[in-house]
Amino acid sequence: MIKLSNRLKKIAELVDFGASVIDVGTDHGYVPNFLCEKNISRDIIATDISKNSLKKSIDLTKELGNEKYIRNILANGIVNEKRDDIIIAGLGGIQIAEIILKSLDISKDAKKLILQPMQKTNILRRELNNMGFLIIEEEIIYEYERYFEIIVAKFTGEKINFNEMDYCFSRILIERKEKVYLEFLKERKKELQNIINSIKNEKDRSTKRSAELKELLKMTEEAIDEISS
Repeated sequence: MIKLSNRLKKIAELVDFGASVIDVGTDHGYVPNFLCEKNISRDIIATDISKNSLKKSIDLTKELGNEKYIRNILANGIVNEKRDDIIIAGLGGIQIAEIILKSLDISKDAKKLILQPMQKTNILRRELNNMGFLIIEEEIIYEYERYFEIIVAKFTGEKINFNEMDYCFSRILIERKEKVYLEFLKERKKELQNIINSIKNEKDRSTKRSAELKELLKMTEEAIDEISS
C-alpha cells in the first residue's frame, strides 16, 4: 500500500476516474502507482529526465505488479501521445510553462492539466492565460513547513485581460475563503513588509520597485480581509 504525502495525495485526487494520465517528472513513481492501486487509472505514462529517478519508478512499478498499466519512459517533458490528464508537479512555474508550450498541441487536447509549481506561481498563471488555458480549480496544501499551490487548467483558447497583479493571487481560493490560503497570505504579507522595510533607505533601489511592492502588499491585505470577512 502506497502512502502519499498530502501534496501528492491531493494531486492524485484531482485525476479523473478512468482517465489516461501522464505524470511528468514522476521521480519515484508514487503517484502513478497510487492511481493504479486505487483503480483511478489503468493507462499511465510516467516520465522523468533522470535515469536514476526513472529507475526508482520502474522498480516500484515492478514491485507492485503494475507493468501492464504504467509505462515508464525516459523523457524531458510530455511525450507525443494524447492524454486525458497531464500532471506536472514539483518543478518551477517557469519550467512547467515551458514544458506545456513545448508540447502545446498535446496539452490543448488534454481534458485537464494538474500543475504544482514549487515557485513562480504568478508567472505560471500568466503564461497559462497567454497560451489560452483557463484555470478551473486551485488547491493549497501546507506540509513540511511550506505551502504548495496546485492549479488545474484546461484549454479554451480564450485569453482574459488580467492585470499583472491578478496573477499573484488565487481568486478561486479567495472566493472559497480557504483557511490555508489565508495563512499563506498572512505569511506573504509579513515577507512583503520585511522587504519594503529593508529597501526604504537604499537609494540604488528604484522607486518603481518599491511602489510595486507596496501595491502588492495592499492587494494582499485586501485578499486577507476578503477571506476573513
